[in-house]
Amino acid sequence: MNIAIIDDIASDAEQLKRIITSYFENRQIPTEIRYFSSAEAFFDDYRPGNFQILFLDIYMDGITGMEAARRIRNQSDDCILVFVTTSSEFAVESYDVNAAYYLLKPFQPEKLCQILDSFRLKEALHARYIEIISDRVPVRVPLHSILYADTFRNAVCLHTDAGPLRSYLTFHKFEEQIRDCHNFLSCYRGCMVNMDRIQEATDDGFLLDNGETVQIRKRGSAAIRKAYLQYLFSSGEGKSLP
Repeated sequence: MNIAIIDDIASDAEQLKRIITSYFENRQIPTEIRYFSSAEAFFDDYRPGNFQILFLDIYMDGITGMEAARRIRNQSDDCILVFVTTSSEFAVESYDVNAAYYLLKPFQPEKLCQILDSFRLKEALHARYIEIISDRVPVRVPLHSILYADTFRNAVCLHTDAGPLRSYLTFHKFEEQIRDCHNFLSCYRGCMVNMDRIQEATDDGFLLDNGETVQIRKRGSAAIRKAYLQYLFSSGEGKSLP
């Protein structure tokens, strides 16, 4: 696990490093944490994919944390971004760079541990897949690549990053395979959405990170939105509701 802390206040960075180090040592997970006192120093050493998690202070002299985040995303780096700051002023802007978390100073160890727990759960889910038969060919589909699943002629259509995959797996069997995956939510009968792929909850439904919108059934829509909101709170995600 490679983690970078970018903060021009050394005492804040040291406190953050102590909490992170203790968390991973208690779980016997090898971790390397590197500290950079400015975004400029970070980019002098940066290569896309170097770090799994970046803790970015927003208020820095020179290149700000928000500017650094945009540069990182422009290089197609999908690392986890955690903004650390004394104010929630930039919370809305953080959506634009797909920041996963927003951590306020002074740091609360419980909140930080919750963020790290969520990250480890996502890593475990990232490695999971389901097996289907599509066009008579066995296919392994990573769960993280599924945007949503719906029914198609009494079978399942998985809408994935690579495009739709149709399978004669029944929807009930699909539900059984993902029963313990708490990131999937039923939007209406015969449709489940991957909540990790939701960009925003709109009046029309859930806007996904590929630009598609998944509708929500009108009856029970409040309960569906509440379930999504609870998932955001439990995982510490920084996304929005109308």
